[in-house]
Amino acid sequence: MTEALVSIDVVDRDEVESLARELGAAYARRIAFYRNEYKMEIAEAQERADMRHNPEFRQRGLTDPPDQVNYLALEDLADQDPAQALAAWQRVKAAARDDLLSGHRAAQAMEVGGITSAWQRAQFFAIRSAFLEEWQPANGGERLLVDMLAQAYASWLAWLEQLQVYTTAETERQKHKIKQDGYYETPRVSTIEAIEQAAAMADRFNRLFLRTLRQLRDLRRYTPAMVINNPAQVNIANQQVNTTVDG
Repeated sequence: MTEALVSIDVVDRDEVESLARELGAAYARRIAFYRNEYKMEIAEAQERADMRHNPEFRQRGLTDPPDQVNYLALEDLADQDPAQALAAWQRVKAAARDDLLSGHRAAQAMEVGGITSAWQRAQFFAIRSAFLEEWQPANGGERLLVDMLAQAYASWLAWLEQLQVYTTAETERQKHKIKQDGYYETPRVSTIEAIEQAAAMADRFNRLFLRTLRQLRDLRRYTPAMVINNPAQVNIANQQVNTTVDG
């Protein structure tokens, strides 16, 4: 199966060979599963691993949502049709690329356990859109740094909000204590630690934001822009270079 996959004439043969290795490893894990879970001998486990489900099941690499396609699904498909397995892999990669370019990948990294609300996702996109509008990224590197800016700023907001919760709650508790008992109570060690941690995390993401901002600025500053106005004149950054064009 893996040999048939590699034998297909494609542009990026290194990628195909890497994919073939992953599918081979998935097949080996399937054999190991039968050996470990069902205590089969190697020959019996291999025979069981070579058994395939119905054709519809073997098509799941082409039909399942891209984020649910695993190497075993691609391995099943490659055993039936290596060209289709490559097509399924390209489909998964295209979906991953779209997820990255749209900002959803950056947003998902901010969500605990993948659980969020539409409002939280929209809030992140509002931050990201503001930076995209400001910086107008010209390439993939700049776009990724803009995503990092948005993540750092969103994380700073989250920890700043947590800091406000801790400090406000402690302030209200002390006010109530003074009003009720007439004296101030020393804050608990756990409360002080929580406040200090939130303050430290907010400061950390502030510094991360500023560092990313400098990286984006430096990337743009030290990458000269080339503008060709006509065949005889090329502008590189702020310098004009005149060229000779043979008639």
